Amino acid sequence: MSIHPKPWLLVLGASLACGCATSTEVSPPRRVDGGSGSAAANAADAGGAPDFGSVDDAPDGSPKPTTAGLVAVVRDFKLYRDGDSTTNPDFENVPRTDQNGNPNSGYLGPWDDRGIVTATLGADGKPVYASPSGVTLTTHGRAAFDEWFRDVPGKNVRVDFPIVLQPMSKGAYGYDSEATGTPLSASNPQKMFFPLDDGTPYATMFGNQGKPHNYAFTVELHTTFTYRGGEYFSFRGDDDIFVYIAGNGVINLGGIHGPEAAEVQVDALGLTQGHDYPLDFFSAERHVEGSNVLFTTTLDLRPVPK
Repeated sequence: MSIHPKPWLLVLGASLACGCATSTEVSPPRRVDGGSGSAAANAADAGGAPDFGSVDDAPDGSPKPTTAGLVAVVRDFKLYRDGDSTTNPDFENVPRTDQNGNPNSGYLGPWDDRGIVTATLGADGKPVYASPSGVTLTTHGRAAFDEWFRDVPGKNVRVDFPIVLQPMSKGAYGYDSEATGTPLSASNPQKMFFPLDDGTPYATMFGNQGKPHNYAFTVELHTTFTYRGGEYFSFRGDDDIFVYIAGNGVINLGGIHGPEAAEVQVDALGLTQGHDYPLDFFSAERHVEGSNVLFTTTLDLRPVPK
């Protein structure tokens, strides 16, 4: 969704659980080689737009990124239809309320929803729904959410999608849908992230479902990196974005909304230089009409060893 772009924001550490900066209790960082470090940084307000590609403070002699072999899992969903048990109520089923949950059928968003997931990954490496017996502003319970990042025959279709990262400015690299994506329409040439559109190599049996693009899908990407010091990870996009480093949430842009942004300064996370850590990325595209992805990083992201 990209109807109402939101202000830039920074969401770190324990704020993932509640969408606020009131809690600082988090689990120790999870390290790929089995060690642990100190607690993640507290939540903070960015107070301005992240400087994508600004890496003047990166340490000299940092290794060049080795980005080959990154493959995301993209799961295609049907658009929700009331009474159709093969559809998921979280996709193309926006609240009939305003941002505060007050009834309002004319409100067009955004619906920021920071309380969807907990502050740490589950034991299976997936986000954990924060309200096991309840709902949130834009989601309809744990059973529906648990389908987002799991293979459910008849409800979603899994596609392995290569992520091709490009060099960015000042030694960073990343992905920009506005540079490599698909034009929104004949009248709007802005490129966007539509990996499963009809006619592409990754189209599924669900297809575009009468829309100009395939809008209902999630993305799951697991990577690892060696922490050198001075690195950052910046993101801008829609709808839901959840990023975890060492098992702890560092970016929470949950909800149905236009492009929103966050930036993580990895030095603030209490990691140990020279050790390997996982970075896990999850997103959901749940509502027309835009689908935007821009991330820039100086982390040397690699596939997770099998």
